[in-house]
Amino acid sequence: MRLELSSEGRYGLRALVYLAWHDEGTLITADTISREARIPRRLLARILAKLSHGGIVTSREGRRGGSRLARPPEEITLADAVNAIEGPFEMTRCIMEERACGEGRPCALHDAWEEGQEAILGYLASQTLADFISDPTNLQTSDSPTKPQ
Repeated sequence: MRLELSSEGRYGLRALVYLAWHDEGTLITADTISREARIPRRLLARILAKLSHGGIVTSREGRRGGSRLARPPEEITLADAVNAIEGPFEMTRCIMEERACGEGRPCALHDAWEEGQEAILGYLASQTLADFISDPTNLQTSDSPTKPQ
């Protein structure tokens, strides 16, 4: 089994790591983020809007516009980011029966599934953007952007 983020979720985390690398308080244009973090420009505006709505980035439109982190990287968790982009994680359909979760008595797998979900969310809540930018070698892949010196 694989738990996966949507494209927006993956690109959103990539944008946040990029912004955290460049966290000097200056605004970075969407064109720059798109080009340097390899995020399709057509998706980036929607992603940044979600992150802004979630209080994770601040953005300004116009000639001197751009985006930056709304809080220090140490205060932004992966759970914050994923919830802002993907929406809250929740079990919506019963595993054992053809009904919405929460309608009627919980099924036999409900508690186990809920505990697993809570464990994943707890782990994401314990990880901040700062954890991933402190050692840039952790982020390097053959096609990843490099942090400017």
